Amino acid sequence: MSTVGVLLFLAVAPQVAVRASGDRLECVEEPRPGARTVRTAVGTWEDVADPVVRVEAAAVQRRHLQSLEALRELDPASWLRRLAERGYLNALIAAEPEAGELRALWLDLLADIGREIDPLPHDLPRAERVEELWRRLREEDDAARRALLCGRLETEIGEASAGDPSRRVSLADLRRALRDRDPLLRWAAARIGAHERERALANVLLDHSLADDAAEARLASAEALHALDGEVALGHWLLALWRERAASRRVHAAEHLGRYGEDRTDVVDALVLTLSAANRPEPGAYVFFGRQVSVVMDFDVQVGLASAIAEPTVGVVTEGALLAVRILGVREVRAVHASLVRLTGHDFGGDAEAWAAWLRSREEAAARRR
Repeated sequence: MSTVGVLLFLAVAPQVAVRASGDRLECVEEPRPGARTVRTAVGTWEDVADPVVRVEAAAVQRRHLQSLEALRELDPASWLRRLAERGYLNALIAAEPEAGELRALWLDLLADIGREIDPLPHDLPRAERVEELWRRLREEDDAARRALLCGRLETEIGEASAGDPSRRVSLADLRRALRDRDPLLRWAAARIGAHERERALANVLLDHSLADDAAEARLASAEALHALDGEVALGHWLLALWRERAASRRVHAAEHLGRYGEDRTDVVDALVLTLSAANRPEPGAYVFFGRQVSVVMDFDVQVGLASAIAEPTVGVVTEGALLAVRILGVREVRAVHASLVRLTGHDFGGDAEAWAAWLRSREEAAARRR
């Protein structure tokens, strides 16, 4: 948030409704204790099972926001999360980051808030709500409102809408959105595709998770792909790390492995193997995935001592892939190193031998426990 944005919020800091669950959101008019609906600047916040228990005055919010200023400079991501937790919707909207992972986090926080805020007229037929929200999301110019609409769209789609096309965004619409030049539309389409469990989008989500220039769309695609099938997603990113020609795609693959490979020893093993090949002039390591099957292809008939002896001719059928593992640049090495630190909690820098030694010691310890 800019300095002007902070001063403006402090000048007009709103009251915040606190519900029985502890959820908080600023309101435009003071609800009574026990109220099940709260009117906000962007729609109606409603939950019949979670009534309002109290309303905190604007002066309280002003003092608390001032206390968060140090966190804003020290850790912007934690600051954004704190704004969302405290229900400071206007402050969160005004804090819009320009780009990068921080912008992706900002959009996700707003979408989570938007799940419970209904911007549509209450008398709009249920069968028309998804279509209307999708139309508004496509036509809206403001990024914050689009994120809020995306969250509400996920709520309207729900968990059991597979048999009702009117309660879903069509696969064709999602495909078009993922091809759109607008990164926010690609971000929303990736989230909705995962919510609807659209497995037919897996290939395009994989490509966007590696190649999308906008961090928010790239990270949303990775999250969606992992949500659809985590095992397949990790396998694709590992192959991309080893086989993709473009350095940027290899870097993004390494980053995704670090985000989603938690508690996966095979991912750690593969990253250590990759790092060990980093400084070699030729492909530094090889790994084979597949199987070899012995097949009797023919019989060589020989005659000896009045007997016919059939000697089989055996061939070997190889099925799978042999991959040469090599890191070509400093960016890839840094990405692999960062992912290893994130997954293991250890940091041996770029020292491949130290990582390999740590890996051997871990395997030996595991063998002793068995």
